[in-house]
Amino acid sequence: MFKNPRPWGDAPFQLSPRTPGPLGHNDAADPYAPDALLGDTPGSLGVNDLAASLASAKPPKAASKPKKMYLVTAAFERCQQLGWIPFFQEAAQANSFEPELLMGIGYRESGLNPKYLKVAGDNGHGYGLMQADIRAYPEWVKAENWKNAKACISKGAEVLASKREEIKSFVGEKNIKVKTLAGQTYSFDGKQIGGQDLLRVTVAAYNCGMWAYYHYSKGHDVDRGTTGQDYSKDVLEKTARFKQLLDAQDSPREPDWIHMQPPPFSYFA
Repeated sequence: MFKNPRPWGDAPFQLSPRTPGPLGHNDAADPYAPDALLGDTPGSLGVNDLAASLASAKPPKAASKPKKMYLVTAAFERCQQLGWIPFFQEAAQANSFEPELLMGIGYRESGLNPKYLKVAGDNGHGYGLMQADIRAYPEWVKAENWKNAKACISKGAEVLASKREEIKSFVGEKNIKVKTLAGQTYSFDGKQIGGQDLLRVTVAAYNCGMWAYYHYSKGHDVDRGTTGQDYSKDVLEKTARFKQLLDAQDSPREPDWIHMQPPPFSYFA
């Protein structure tokens, strides 16, 4: 069920990646965590059972698989057809993000598949396009806000912004505590952060909470505690593609007649 744990410095043992965990706690950090608490799909709104673990390095791959960016393009076109693009733009502006970033997170969480406005994901725990976890946001889910695309996107942006502000509030603080589901507490001092580092840690925190900042402050890969150990990297790669698609959509198109050859002079004779 689990990999054999192996120590990594002064931090928790690494166990097999599982997601997501209830109420912001880390399920997989505890080798005795019951299976009933463990999920098996990408996590929701900053809740992740691998949060506290210090992931052991993955063995190098013989050859990396090509990124299936055509699936991102298909998801973008689906968003266009369903009228979701303005929802991402409005939520991004309200929370000081770029719309392509929210689309990247939505794609990672649900593939931006409209079926998740009708059915739950993650074994009944994740709801909506941004996969809000009912264990962390019970009232929001029970109010059936997750069935509305605009509400889902807005909620995701709000939670992402809250992660960013939480990280910023701890910069320079000493002896910050993070805790596993088993109750084990680990401490760290909040490292200075800004720019792209803050962006990446914020994205990772959407998946694993304050453990992302823990890893950053300890000098580790910020994705070490995320689902698949690649959450922010993957989201930001998809974000770059969504930006290309949004830019192409916003570029004014010249009328076709500009590129037509003028008719021969004899035409007017």
